[in-house]
Amino acid sequence: MNKLQVRSLIKRFGGGRNWLGRPTPAVHAVRDLGFNVAPGEILGIVGESGCGKSTLARMLVGLDQPSDGDIRLDGQPLADDKNRVHLRQLSQRVQYIFQDPISSLNPRKTIRDILSTPLIHLRHLNAEQREQRLAELMTHVNLRPEFLDRYPHEFSGGQAQRIGIARALAAEPDVLVLDEPVSALDVSVQAQVLNLLKRLCDEFQLTYVFISHDLGVVRNFCDRVVVMYFGRIVEQAPVDELFERPQHPYTQRLLDSVPGNPQLRLPPESDAVVLPDPFEPPVGCAFAPRCPFVQDDCQRSDPALSEVSSGHRLACYHPPQPS
Repeated sequence: MNKLQVRSLIKRFGGGRNWLGRPTPAVHAVRDLGFNVAPGEILGIVGESGCGKSTLARMLVGLDQPSDGDIRLDGQPLADDKNRVHLRQLSQRVQYIFQDPISSLNPRKTIRDILSTPLIHLRHLNAEQREQRLAELMTHVNLRPEFLDRYPHEFSGGQAQRIGIARALAAEPDVLVLDEPVSALDVSVQAQVLNLLKRLCDEFQLTYVFISHDLGVVRNFCDRVVVMYFGRIVEQAPVDELFERPQHPYTQRLLDSVPGNPQLRLPPESDAVVLPDPFEPPVGCAFAPRCPFVQDDCQRSDPALSEVSSGHRLACYHPPQPS
């Protein structure tokens, strides 16, 4: 089944009270987030820097704990203090692929040591089984087995990212969370790694949560897209629907920002735009100060995410009408 479910997810950093009993400010990184990822689906997460994408990714793999809300895989919680042993076993089914392939690998360890760690501690394989599995993992990511005794600095960025992918596969996961996995690579190498990820998705029936700033990559790689702004989802739709018929003004701004876009949907934005304060989230729509279609009700309450057509959900009171 392998269905990933996120419900009412909230993440705050800071807050509480200091030693004098005075309240301390809290950064509201993720605010009431909810979505599903179907088995075998590639879900894209897009949005400008600071919108909460990487915080979401870290919560999905357990590197950060939610302040509130629920993350479930096949209906079982991935975050619950009452059953830590069970959750460690369940969380190995969700693995992370990092943005920077070189810095994500321990420079003091050989590739053999790096890949053996999940085989020992998560899969509990003996020495003979590990050797066989190591050779299989290197073959899966198109690297020669003799590379196992080299160190991370001896590899290019593309090769290092393949090793990172192999490390994630070693746990035999069902879900991979990919946080900008090709942004640090040359364009030609990006294509190779994306083709590899696509093949692995089909071969092992994996589910991907794919975070990226590159809208061109998202359009060609993902099945469905979630657009985040200031910690919330403002629009989600199948990939072709979103790129051809975006309805939220922020989504239209994102698509207008793609270099070489021949037809802009909105007039250019001023350099003096007002960005929301993460310490004091606005009462109404966070995008209202930047929105050319803002009305009074936009500043009184935050619009809920509702379905506007099959599979297309939108959080906007006054979406622009298609021309």
